[in-house]
Amino acid sequence: MSRALTFWTDDQIRLIREDFIAASVPTWLCRSNSPEGEFLRGAGIDKRWVTSSGYMHCVSASGKLLGGRPSANVLEEFAKLPESERRAGAIRVGELSPEDREIPSPPSGGLVLRVHARFLARSKDGSLRPATTADFPLMQEKPRVAKGWRRFLEPNTEYLWLTREEREAFVPKTPKVGDVHAVDEAIVQRIARFHLTPKRATTSEGGIVHRKRVRPSRIEAVVTEIGARTIGLTLRGVIRWGTEYDAAKATTPNGPLEQGFETPIHGRVEYDRATKRFTRFAVVAPGEVWGRWGDANGKSMYVERPGRAPFGFAIELATGESPTDRIPPGGNGRYVTGRTGYFASTK
Repeated sequence: MSRALTFWTDDQIRLIREDFIAASVPTWLCRSNSPEGEFLRGAGIDKRWVTSSGYMHCVSASGKLLGGRPSANVLEEFAKLPESERRAGAIRVGELSPEDREIPSPPSGGLVLRVHARFLARSKDGSLRPATTADFPLMQEKPRVAKGWRRFLEPNTEYLWLTREEREAFVPKTPKVGDVHAVDEAIVQRIARFHLTPKRATTSEGGIVHRKRVRPSRIEAVVTEIGARTIGLTLRGVIRWGTEYDAAKATTPNGPLEQGFETPIHGRVEYDRATKRFTRFAVVAPGEVWGRWGDANGKSMYVERPGRAPFGFAIELATGESPTDRIPPGGNGRYVTGRTGYFASTK
């Protein structure tokens, strides 16, 4: 992790944005029997780890390995390639056939939602604000650590998928103002286990929350408006998972209390009955996290704070206008196709 933090300087980020196209490649994709796997193996990527901690490699559109981390040297190697490989549009990549797709696409007719996560802190008047390195006790004695983690505290984004059936069931077929209906338990579990998880959402060190660790949680949809064309819903509820809070055990560092999280759910959903499309899906989850932020070795991470610490999520409708709106939940296709139970029914 420390290597990644020293790598992501403002100059390095600017270089990547201006001269490179960034992509994250799952290791298993390099070994797949698919056109993508063949391309990656041809570039030698299958023999290298591509990780958040700084192991990166630069490849040309034609599949030639140009070097390691993005740098002026890599750009020099690219300049040495024939113009036929460097010219815009010279390398054309066709669409993959359905049987060749290793990375799944969003469910047909379903719904894609963006999930934003961010470390928060409280001002003296009790109001919430974005957290800074000054809010984390474990960073205070190590200025170099605090400098490296400054950018790490910025918001992170991923995606939540609903199936066609789940999308259609979200709005009552014969709504009446004041009607209250419970959101499908499968969706509530998915949100709790896969998405409202501070550790996984921001540090990549956390896994999926086990079903047995989800404590009583619920989300309700209340019909608040019925117009000539639009149905408006208010969402309310609570998500809880992990340990019960115990102030005596929620100490730092390496306290005896494992992580727990609890957040209220506040949201507004608007649905166009004529087009049968959601026009708004906005949710905020201003929660609190406690206990040990264990790294790969179970030790406290620098973002751990004693007691209950604010941590927020926000969910919004993805428009589909950006290619990133097709990124699978968790940034990995096997998050939804493996044995994780992402689309598992609770019925």
